[in-house]
Amino acid sequence: MQRANLIKLIHVARRKLALDDETYRSVLSGAVPGKKSCRDMKIGELEAVLKIMERKGFKREKSLRPSQPKAAPIVTDKIRVIWKIMHRQGFITDGSDKSLNGFVRRITRLKNGGEGVASLEWLRGDQASTVLESLKRWHMRCMREKLPAKGYGLSYERTCEQYRKHSY
Repeated sequence: MQRANLIKLIHVARRKLALDDETYRSVLSGAVPGKKSCRDMKIGELEAVLKIMERKGFKREKSLRPSQPKAAPIVTDKIRVIWKIMHRQGFITDGSDKSLNGFVRRITRLKNGGEGVASLEWLRGDQASTVLESLKRWHMRCMREKLPAKGYGLSYERTCEQYRKHSY
């Protein structure tokens, strides 16, 4: 654990254990002789202080903030594969990750309060699904324009099959 986080945790423990300043300083000097401030301690010394506070009854609690689930790697991989296929098929001129991230930023801008997500890897699950479906719809429009029967009414997978059969 980083030094700053250890100091924060020690201060949380101090509040949870309701230690007054004098008692708190004696705990510090008891753990690390000659030091009465966390600021003067190294990481190993701070860990020793934390262990003492845990023995006195302090229990770490999980953060109450729910973490946002990241997009499943399979979804982001699908996005990247469709992007590369569209580049190979000539529907987009730049197949780079930088260009893909620009697309991600544009698609997520509306749902993210005007500021789009800057990288495919930073997408949450719901955002990744939105980007994937938008990309598939765009890809399908591009393929339908090239197909002789236009391919309307077909699923994404069937449209891809039809496009492959005509080998553009």
